[in-house]
Parts: sequence; structure tokens; C-alpha cells
Amino acid sequence: MKTLISALFFLLINTSFAEDMRYYDVEVVIIENLSNKSRNSENWPLQVNLVQAEKTVQLGQPALKEWLPKDVDLKSSYKLLKADTYQLTDKVEKISESKTQRVIFHTAWRQPGLDKKQALPIYFKREVPAPPVIEDISNSDQSSEDGSIAAKSNPSILEGILRVTLARYLHLEAELTLKDKIPEIENSDNPFSVLDNQSELSNIDKQGVIHLKQKRRRIRSKELHYLDHPVLGILILITPYQIPEDLTEKSTVK
Repeated sequence: MKTLISALFFLLINTSFAEDMRYYDVEVVIIENLSNKSRNSENWPLQVNLVQAEKTVQLGQPALKEWLPKDVDLKSSYKLLKADTYQLTDKVEKISESKTQRVIFHTAWRQPGLDKKQALPIYFKREVPAPPVIEDISNSDQSSEDGSIAAKSNPSILEGILRVTLARYLHLEAELTLKDKIPEIENSDNPFSVLDNQSELSNIDKQGVIHLKQKRRRIRSKELHYLDHPVLGILILITPYQIPEDLTEKSTVK
């Protein structure tokens, strides 16, 4: 009898923990400002190395079970969401009409609401194609020296670490870098081709690394938030997610 009562008590405790755990869909849009005025507004560092914590989730890869509290539903933890569930698609389409801005990354994932000690950072690295050449802007304000569009022929590398934590409010920690991709040196019969590439590498080094490191406290769920930056802006929308009851029951039984 005592064994049965203990088992029921343990089941009730586990069920209450599962119900108390909150889950969120996190959607992020990263925007690049193409104006030369913005890019030249700061002296960017020549090198930035993002430091990954030992327990870091690679975007699109599952989190390790041992990294999460026992009452967390693993299937709803740091799961990459499908594009047809995105809520900011209309915002992205509107930005795509701009000649001075473009969206360079759009993603979304699901995660539990955990505190600073338990929440896992998410890491990603993506190649960003060179922006399209913009023509016929001679009569617009964009043709001025300050408002001109940055002419780039090389792709860039976007690298980032994002972490959403929950205390009394939701919080976001974000660090991003954007730098020109180093060109590959191809085999060539021309002995001066290496020198040409070295010259290009030198130009890349002079441009520096666009770097963003910010924290946003008191993010309200269901509200669109924007992290401002001279070159890299971040739109973030965090929406509460309710695990279906049948899945909760299966998780509890296990």
C-alpha cells in the first residue's frame, strides 16, 4: 500500500513539474544595413572570435538530454521550426523591397523557458551571398556620399550565438559577427595569382569585422522587439507554446 501511495505521489510531482514548465517559439530575423554611412560609423575590430560555451546547441541539431532538466520535454527543446510556421514572413517581404536593407537570416526554434543556469545558447554559421548591384539610384538620396550603398562582390560569413532565458521576464543575449568570406586560392599557372589573392585578403582585413553584442531584458511574449545596430539589426518574436495534452501524458508515463 505504501509503495502504491509513493508511486502515485511521484507521478503527481512529475505531472505538476511538466505542467509548470513553459515553452516558447522563438523567431529571429537578422537584417543587414547596406548603407556606407552606417558601415563607416564605427571602427570595427580586425578580428572577433565568438566563444562557445561547452553546452551549446548547434542550430538544427538536437540538444543533449543530459544538458536539460529531467522535467523538460526533449522533443520540444531547441527544435527547429518549419518555415511555413513563421509569423514574421510579411515583415521579411516588406524589408526585401528596400534598397538599403536586406534580410540575411530568418529562423525559428522551440525551447523551454529556463533560467540563466539552465538555458542553452544556440550557435549558427551561414554564408551570406553578396548583395545585388543596385542601379538607377543617381537621382535618389542614396547616391550621396553618406547614403551610398556598399558595393560588395564577395559573399560574407554570418556567425552568431543567441540565448533566450526566463526569469520574471524573458531575456535575450545576442552576439553576431559579419565578415567577408576569405577567397579560395585556386591552382593557376599564373605565378602572380597568389599576390592578387594576398591583396584581396589585405583589403578584407582592413574592412574589419562587423560585431554586435547586446542584451535585451524584459522581452514580452507575443510582442515584436527590435535590437538596433549600425549594420546588423535583429527582429525577435517570442510566442508561448502549449504542448498538446496527449504528448504531455506520454512524456509523463515514460
